[in-house]
Amino acid sequence: MYTSMKHILDDAVKNHYGVIASAAVNMELLRGEIAAADELQAPLIILLGQGQMSKHGNADVMVPMLKTLADETNVPIALILDHGRDWEYIVHTFRHGFSSIMIDSSAYPMAENIERTKRVVDLCHLQNVTVEGEIGHVGQAADMDGCKEELYTKPEDALTFIEASGVDCLAIACGTAHGKYPRGFVPKIRFDIIEKVRNLTDVPLALHGGSGSGDDNIRKAIAAGINKVNVCTDIFNYCRDFTQCSLAENPQGDYLELLIHIEEKAKEITKHYISLTGSSGKAANFKPINSFKRKMGQCTGVGE
Repeated sequence: MYTSMKHILDDAVKNHYGVIASAAVNMELLRGEIAAADELQAPLIILLGQGQMSKHGNADVMVPMLKTLADETNVPIALILDHGRDWEYIVHTFRHGFSSIMIDSSAYPMAENIERTKRVVDLCHLQNVTVEGEIGHVGQAADMDGCKEELYTKPEDALTFIEASGVDCLAIACGTAHGKYPRGFVPKIRFDIIEKVRNLTDVPLALHGGSGSGDDNIRKAIAAGINKVNVCTDIFNYCRDFTQCSLAENPQGDYLELLIHIEEKAKEITKHYISLTGSSGKAANFKPINSFKRKMGQCTGVGE
């Protein structure tokens, strides 16, 4: 069931759980991630970043494919433009049927962030397209931005931003960062920031940089009030590592079998993250349409 992110996250706020937002740039990732959601009967949000879309996952290809797969399951599936920074990309995804758009103007002063975000809200709300904004700034793990408290969200700013911009979902900075953390590093999340923002508003809250943040941290963040957890790097790296091992073991392996197994690995890692959020079984809260009839391909011989 293809739907808006607001439809999904409003239920998550009401019933105090989180939803995974998983990155997908091709058919194998999409099929694996949606199969995971279908099997666990969990709502799911698919991420497609502006940078990813400019390099590979074009909207005119990805949106029809996602809608086709979403229509084969009763679980609600949303698609969001992640970190939309340029107006032309935002309008492009709006016109191509994204059900949700994130506008990231967090690098600008607050007044300009509000102005830029409200412009997107005014466009998207005309067609019931969900808008996510960001206050504070979630930087890069490689630069250790998650440790820079000057980038963290100030709860009072969050409330001002929500009221002035009209966003449907708010990404906050509280200790996580995008990309891969240094080996052995686990971020220290400021759960008190999450709790303070949650106490000020009932707008869904998003945690970016979920990859590598630690299972316990994700559970605690959701308990504190997070409703959306973005996962990209861990999914990409999990499938990449499997591919490397498979080719090392069997350099002459069948390409189609490899793709099928990559899809299975995407399903595997997505199921792990869904299990952390409390969203398993929550598809029952939404009106069912039909069942996920497509079966993932069956094969043997790659990486076994």
